[in-house]
Amino acid sequence: MEYLIGIDAGATKSELVAYDLDFNPIYKSLGGYGNPSVNYEITIKNLTALIDKCQEELSPNKCIFIAAGIAGVDKGNTKELIGEYFYNRYGVKNVILNDVAMAAKAYFGEDDGILIIAGTGSSCFVQKDNLGQVVGGWGHLLGDEGSGYHTVIEGFKRITYQIDNDIPLDNLSRGLMDEIKKLGYPDIKSFIYGNEKKDIASLFPVITRLARSRDKEAIKLLEGAGKYLANLTITAYNRFNFDGTITIALKGGVFYNSEDVVSSYVRTVSKHIEDFKLLKKDISVTKAVCNIYNLRR
Repeated sequence: MEYLIGIDAGATKSELVAYDLDFNPIYKSLGGYGNPSVNYEITIKNLTALIDKCQEELSPNKCIFIAAGIAGVDKGNTKELIGEYFYNRYGVKNVILNDVAMAAKAYFGEDDGILIIAGTGSSCFVQKDNLGQVVGGWGHLLGDEGSGYHTVIEGFKRITYQIDNDIPLDNLSRGLMDEIKKLGYPDIKSFIYGNEKKDIASLFPVITRLARSRDKEAIKLLEGAGKYLANLTITAYNRFNFDGTITIALKGGVFYNSEDVVSSYVRTVSKHIEDFKLLKKDISVTKAVCNIYNLRR
């Protein structure tokens, strides 16, 4: 049975899914990170390990197309180098995209749309006339508003304000402090400056848990995240001349785990974009291989 391979390679892990020619998933595997801007050699090693394992299971001669979305692949000629390496190793036609463009292909195929991503970080990708452009996505030092990381940082900024002004910690602040099991000024600095972005963002569920119990301050933080993400979407929309209904897709744990974020997002977007269709379904980035292959055959 002939099959396609789709790969979603990110900063922490990579996912491979193989699809039959009716676009049904028939194999799935997870592997190490795939970001050549961090380490090209390790990225190649991790991705070829995934492909090799898949081909061992499904037969190497039956793979007819590979599409990979790889974080950091737009740097220099990395995209061309990886595409050539895959073709020489496997003898299979392939398409290499950055991870956000690959996600857009999974959601929209060749159609126009705006993909807004909010997980550990945040970014927006506009696909118009089969061309793509990122809006936002500057990383946690320059942006990432509305992301899990940014929202947690906003929570800790509230704590520092309360400490400096001798204001008793409220439920939200105590919840975050209890999570890091520390109570003092040096401990906050140690946690924030001594941990990676993803570790800080991992406290986002503390805020959503308190919001579900209707803590007003937690809800306010999440609604603020929704507004940040909506404003990013509106900025992207206004830069392009869209005709008719525009599809807006929401992707990432910030959306999937907080209805407060989604409702705030929709309220804000609705004030500026009259005609849009919202996609909240979580679609695997690997599914892009089906859309890309379908348009090429």
